[in-house]
Amino acid sequence: MPTESAFLLAGLLFVAAALGYIFAKFGDTDEEDIPSEKLSSDYMKGLNYVLNEESDRAVEVFTRMAELDDEALETHFALGSLFRKRGEVDRAIRVHENLIARPALTAAQKNQAEAALADDFLSAGLFDRAESMFLTLCDSPEFRLQGLERLCRIYEVTRDWQRAVETSRALDKARAKKSIAAEDTAHVAHYYCEMAEQAWQQKDTQQAYAMLKQAESGHRRTVRSLLVRADILSDTDKPGDAAQLYREAIEASPDLLVVVLPKLAAAHRTAGTAAELSTYLHELPERDGETTAAIAMAAVRDPAIENPEALGALQNFVASDSTLGQLVGAERFAKVDETQRLSIINQVRDALRNIITARPGYVCRECGYSCLIMQWQCPGCHKWESIRPIVKINLVSSS
Repeated sequence: MPTESAFLLAGLLFVAAALGYIFAKFGDTDEEDIPSEKLSSDYMKGLNYVLNEESDRAVEVFTRMAELDDEALETHFALGSLFRKRGEVDRAIRVHENLIARPALTAAQKNQAEAALADDFLSAGLFDRAESMFLTLCDSPEFRLQGLERLCRIYEVTRDWQRAVETSRALDKARAKKSIAAEDTAHVAHYYCEMAEQAWQQKDTQQAYAMLKQAESGHRRTVRSLLVRADILSDTDKPGDAAQLYREAIEASPDLLVVVLPKLAAAHRTAGTAAELSTYLHELPERDGETTAAIAMAAVRDPAIENPEALGALQNFVASDSTLGQLVGAERFAKVDETQRLSIINQVRDALRNIITARPGYVCRECGYSCLIMQWQCPGCHKWESIRPIVKINLVSSS
């Protein structure tokens, strides 16, 4: 969501565009050469309404102007963009529809107005109307890239993954024609993983594996494809094979340990190989000093994890944090027998779970968006595979 500073910047850009137009139009002319004092007056009125946040009056003033030159046209686009960024999409639509209706626009100017209107529809969640306009704009060489990029976004939001794949490939070809470097195509692998998960949910295992094969055709096995394969194996009574893939996923992306460990622990419980899990968890912290915290966080989040190594990691995590240690009385761990120690650890775990489940447990590394559940695509910046678990416990409420 745009921040207050973003709105301020957008407003300043609009003001700069409007003032630039006024000075360019009237600043160097003698009074008798001014073609229309009314036009200048309308611009000043409209600008004043924008500054006073009287949006409806501003729209009325700008849309009733009888003539537009190039500078005035750009000011209209700036106004529409400002409204869209402020969430006033209905007003942005009015501005851009008014522009499109003007017969004096060139073909390029009309396409620009249509692209802006399509962006308005996209922001408003009117995906059918936005899709229709962007499909038309793809026929224009100047707007083909923008149209394909927006269509990819629409198909992501509407979860039309097959069309997202096709559009992404068309976008790569369009970029190649303009000698623009191709972007990382990892997102296409996610499209196929989404289709694999859909097929798996419909009990079509063969189709799920076919989609995973497509996901891995342009890349080595991604973390997500490993996890989907492992989930399918776990669901089809092959916990040993699933556990192997879960471990591969952790090796490939250690920062997802909090997400994967509960699945791995469940696979080992089903397979009856708890000792194997203990050996694996015992060795993990030797590779990465931060792993203990991740194991502890996974144990807090999943009450089904009863592995001694995982609970030991939780105990060490609590004891190593001075605030947590004092809060729960970590010194008690050394003064009680094993049964009491496990009882204390589980009490601590329950208390910590109550704290963290009420707060975002995941954050985007790109934009800082936080969420309660793991997501493969950030709802904020739309980056794929940018969200990671928060491996810490903040005892101070953010509210």
